[in-house]
This record gives sequence, structure tokens and C-alpha cells, in this order.
Amino acid sequence: MIRLLALSFLLFGVTVSAAQAPKTDPKKNKKDELKLSKEEEGVIELTNVERKKAELSPLKANAKLMAAARSHAENMAKQDKLDHVLDEKKPADRVKDAGYTYGYVGENIAWNQDNPKEVLEAWMNSQPHKENILRKDYEEIGVAVVKNAKGERYWVQVFAKQLGK
Repeated sequence: MIRLLALSFLLFGVTVSAAQAPKTDPKKNKKDELKLSKEEEGVIELTNVERKKAELSPLKANAKLMAAARSHAENMAKQDKLDHVLDEKKPADRVKDAGYTYGYVGENIAWNQDNPKEVLEAWMNSQPHKENILRKDYEEIGVAVVKNAKGERYWVQVFAKQLGK
């Protein structure tokens, strides 16, 4: 049984005070700062394949959205719970806590698919998830996959557009 949930927020115009971004080494470029696993890269690549088929712009990986996705995947795996709301925090709360000031934000989650291809197929076969993947308003993405103690994978996609862009 495939377990997945989708949540889409259209929070255009919501003003959120952003946390101060961590200081970065100006000698490093952004690609060096954002390390992606092969599974994370695969999810982003396959997501952008679907967007290209729909004649939409590709989503760009964002370090703050990656942090929000990774944190939520880790928390779901730790609690063995597939849910958009954990510890009274919703996707928008996690994105804000990561220091991202959003105009739009949405999230897809899934449980126990073996690889990026399987999870993307599951999401594309679910209307709410597909709508998130193909929402033209989104410009950036964060993804994560974390295994729980039993080896089951928890998958997260966080979609967003920065406020004012």
C-alpha cells in the first residue's frame, strides 16, 4: 500500500520575519554549499522532467528548503509517522524556521517507496501531489529521504517561491 499525502498552501502576500541566514564563506560557490545525495538529486531531476513535459520552468534546489525537507523527513522517521503536521508545526512553519521568506509554499510526503522513480510515480498518480509538482507558481525545491529504524524511507518535497519574486 502506498502512503502519501499532499498539502498545498497558497500564502501569497503573507509577511514573515526571516531568521538571520547563516554566514557563508564568500570563497565558496553555492553549488559547494549545497550537498545533495543521489536520491535527492534523483527526485529533483525526475520532478523537473515532469515539469518540462508540462512546459514549466525547472525548480532549483534551495539550501533552506533542503534543510526544511530534511528536518521533516528525519522527524517523521524518528516518530514513525507520516504527517504534514508534527510537533504542531506545518510546512509553512518549517520553511519559515529554516529562514526562507515565502510567497507560496507546498509539500508532498510519502512513505516506503524504494527509490526516486517509485516515489515520483506515486506522486504523479495522485492528483494533489501532481498539482504540487506542476504548480507554475513554484520556483524552488527542497527534497529529502530518511530511513527509520526499520529501514523504511520517508520522502519529502518542499516547494516554494520567495516573497516578492
